[in-house]
Amino acid sequence: MEGTSAGQVRYVAKALAINFKKFLDQSVDRYLGILSLDPKESREVFLDLSREMEEKGDYNGARDVYRRILESDPNNVDALFKLGKAYSNAGQFAEAKETLAKVVVLDGTIAHAFYLLGSAQFALDENQPAMKSLEKAVELNPGYAEAYYKIGLIFDARGDHDHAIEAYLKTVSLNREYARAYQSLGFAYESKGMRDEAVRCFKQAIEIEERRGGK
Repeated sequence: MEGTSAGQVRYVAKALAINFKKFLDQSVDRYLGILSLDPKESREVFLDLSREMEEKGDYNGARDVYRRILESDPNNVDALFKLGKAYSNAGQFAEAKETLAKVVVLDGTIAHAFYLLGSAQFALDENQPAMKSLEKAVELNPGYAEAYYKIGLIFDARGDHDHAIEAYLKTVSLNREYARAYQSLGFAYESKGMRDEAVRCFKQAIEIEERRGGK
């Protein structure tokens, strides 16, 4: 296979891993060894594989591939971030927290990593560190509506409805179609006895959902 390009190798590896997942540990490694790819090229092949798997809904397979990359390159930020995201999507929040905590130490500029870390911490009832992570996310990305929404949920969990309302209002100012934020805003107003404002927010949430349902 002399002269085979890395792109051709990726095609072969994808075909093996995507269509015959059981060959991942054997055939892909075997092809990589025969073709003598350098470590960087090998990582690129495995990242391509993981993307293909995620697109096909094979999240367990994608996590396996990210872990394979990290065996030889434990500080690979891209693989760590994507592994943490995969854990989050699977509801494995303890694993997500551990993985994403490494990401933000290695690279403190990824707003989405801080958001996912804060979300995992919140899911694990670690509200104080979750707040710090989410505040860092909005510091890095002031337009991060989802992060403001999670901040509102933490304030609500503390019974601090005034600050929760501020966070939810910031959320809907950034994303007028954020139905859940209007719902949560309505409940926060309701908790303060502000019935008219609550009803207005619930109505807005319903209208958004109806528009989505009509698409």
